[in-house]
Amino acid sequence: MTPEREIRIEIARGIIDECEVLFSAHAWKFYQRSGRGCLYLHKAVHIQHDRGNDFSITEMESAIGNKVHYVAKGSEQWTMMTLSQAAKSQPLEYAQLFHVIDTYKPKTQYVVVVGFNYGSDATEDWFLRQPEVPPMKAYTMVRCRPQEFGVDSL
Repeated sequence: MTPEREIRIEIARGIIDECEVLFSAHAWKFYQRSGRGCLYLHKAVHIQHDRGNDFSITEMESAIGNKVHYVAKGSEQWTMMTLSQAAKSQPLEYAQLFHVIDTYKPKTQYVVVVGFNYGSDATEDWFLRQPEVPPMKAYTMVRCRPQEFGVDSL
């Protein structure tokens, strides 16, 4: 794994850890509405690796924004995701992702994909999460006290 990829995975894990309850709540909400799928977050970052441990990371505005999206299995977004440059360059990872989406337990788990950049530089990493606060409970918590979680509503 390249140092740049390691940094991308570290960034993704940091975001997921920081937003675990919100992601869990959103996953349950959208699962109830649309069925099996995954949360999708896109980040546009430029990682410059000079030598050794010298890195510079610049975050840019993503074309699809910084919101978390839900990609339901069988939807138009699902088709776009399966045809993406990242999917073409990561066939094994995508086969594993599709299997996980078919088998995860929505009451206790959720799947989140963090995509980075566009075109030939595109990568996507997926994470199967089993949060401390299960999705159903997280949904109730955030719905009842959204300001406590930094949102206006769920």
